[in-house]
Amino acid sequence: MKKLLFILIAILFATLVACSGSESGSGSGDSAEGNDSGSGSSGEKMQFYVSGDKVEGAALTTMAEKYTEETGTEIEVVDVPYDDMVTKITNMMRAEEPPALARITGFNPAWQGKLMDLTDVAEANNVRAEMGITVEDELVAPPLDLTAVGMFINKDLFEEAGVEYPTSEDNIWTWEEFVNAIETVTKNTDAQYGMVMDNSEHRLNAFLYQHGSKGFYQEGDEYTTNEETTEALQRFVELNDNTIMPKAVWTAGEDASSMFKSGRVAAYMSGSWQISDFATNITDFEWQSVYMPYEEVRATNLGGNYLVGFEGSGQEEQAKEFIDWLYQKENYEELATHGGYLPVTTDAEVEYEKAPEAYEIYQDEIAATDPIASQQRNELVRKQLVSQRALGSVLAEEMINALNDEQAVEQAVENVKSQMTEAYIE
Repeated sequence: MKKLLFILIAILFATLVACSGSESGSGSGDSAEGNDSGSGSSGEKMQFYVSGDKVEGAALTTMAEKYTEETGTEIEVVDVPYDDMVTKITNMMRAEEPPALARITGFNPAWQGKLMDLTDVAEANNVRAEMGITVEDELVAPPLDLTAVGMFINKDLFEEAGVEYPTSEDNIWTWEEFVNAIETVTKNTDAQYGMVMDNSEHRLNAFLYQHGSKGFYQEGDEYTTNEETTEALQRFVELNDNTIMPKAVWTAGEDASSMFKSGRVAAYMSGSWQISDFATNITDFEWQSVYMPYEEVRATNLGGNYLVGFEGSGQEEQAKEFIDWLYQKENYEELATHGGYLPVTTDAEVEYEKAPEAYEIYQDEIAATDPIASQQRNELVRKQLVSQRALGSVLAEEMINALNDEQAVEQAVENVKSQMTEAYIE
């Protein structure tokens, strides 16, 4: 209590001193509609922009508070809606009032040349730089956390139906075997659907890789793909038959996670970020992480968030000090534990408090995955920063049109190739 009182007095004193010299320019930071004048240039608080749920956002807030206790440097964690993050920061940068730092998943070309080089921080803390974004030999966006696509099942439904599921890497399903299994579950239980998959290009790409797709890649002066991509996408459309998979998840934005939590869905293709939530909040049935099915190669899809610091915030040095502190072994292990992260530092030893066996399966999936899982993602994210214009989830958008019978899968593939060529090849 005495320590807390001391900190509050110190903060109050610092605020009074700052106010006596100049007006405060900090914004409210309540949402993406907050006052953009609240950049770190005010000299009071470093603003850390985050799009987070209760678990991940709370983990970063906890670490920011710990840093303030240790150093006296105040950090305001500003929660910005995921869909608004890149646009908001881009507008702030154009107004020359960027935040000090942010946790992001995507970029805008307007950011090029305005991100801090964090190479030395990554090297000092054993951060896996190959998972970050490097531009002209500068690591401008090291990874903050690692996620991977994976499969969850409703264990109760499988056992009620008498259907076995993989318990080791020696008996992994093919996709045909998996579909047969979930069809049996739905026939022999009150399950409404065999599976759901997040309405996400990230999840869809894992499905494609497992069928032998090489994704969309540059060949000469255009983007292309291999025939397995079209075949896998056609299979995906066929699975969305409102029996095996509900079409409304992709076409109408139904919440796949809520559907699985209802207990009426046999399997859910999502990812490691769900583990902590499921372990805490699913109480009506037993769930389990299982190895994903595959046809040609085993593949997950790696994702996660990047950590960036912005030039022009007026707090570059302080931001870099905090980033360095956050990656230090003890602090990063604490962050990963709170957030349920798969670590991105080579020496981290994370003891997960909830469902540790599920994290082991994800680590196995990552170790066995085809290299394309990380190559494709990093290359396409990097293109968002270094290209002339940003391109969103074009594959997902085109597949929604295909699912709505507005175009054939073949046309969707051609549209993706042409849009990527136009956006990424000068």
